[in-house]
Formats: sequence, C-alpha cells, structure tokens
Amino acid sequence: MFGKFFKTADVDQFADWVVTEVKQALPAGFSPGTKNIADRAEKLNASIATRTGEFTRTASLNIYKKARLAARVREGMSAHGYPDAFVKSFSLDLLTRLQAASKQPNR
Repeated sequence: MFGKFFKTADVDQFADWVVTEVKQALPAGFSPGTKNIADRAEKLNASIATRTGEFTRTASLNIYKKARLAARVREGMSAHGYPDAFVKSFSLDLLTRLQAASKQPNR
C-alpha cells in the first residue's frame, strides 16, 4: 500500500551528491577571503540548480521524502563541520529549490 511512499534510495543518493558537491566546492573551514570562493560558490549554485531540475523530473517527492532529504543533507554537512546556521539555511534553500523545480511546467 505504501511501497513507493517510503522508498528513498533516489532521495538518499541525491542528498549524498549534494553534500559531496558542497564539501568539494566549499570546504568546511573556508573563509570569505579564500581565493576564488565566489567562483566556486557560483559553480556550486549552478550545478545544484541543474541537478535539482533533473531530479524533480525523474523523482516524485512526497512530504516524507522531502523531510528525509533535508535531514540527510543537514546531517551530512554537520558531520563535515559546517556551522549550524549555514547548514539550516542551505537545507531550507535546497527544499525551496525542489519545490520551485517541481512546479515548473516543463516537468
């Protein structure tokens, strides 16, 4: 009855990809004065936007999967030493992107 509702393999894979991308582009100890930090952040933003669009076209996200995605991203980033304020802000922004991408007509 609830088989697909709780299947989260694709959500987990996407969350792990996001954490890996953030870790590579913006290491946990980065400072605003780090060389090319703005370029790195912009590339990260573009790659997440592209991948989010692709992900929402192929996956159906219910409330459980969205919550699991946000929690997995928060846990992964916290485990790598990112500040709590950054982690919360990032995960909320990611959920907002997913919501906006899922509402796109070319889905």
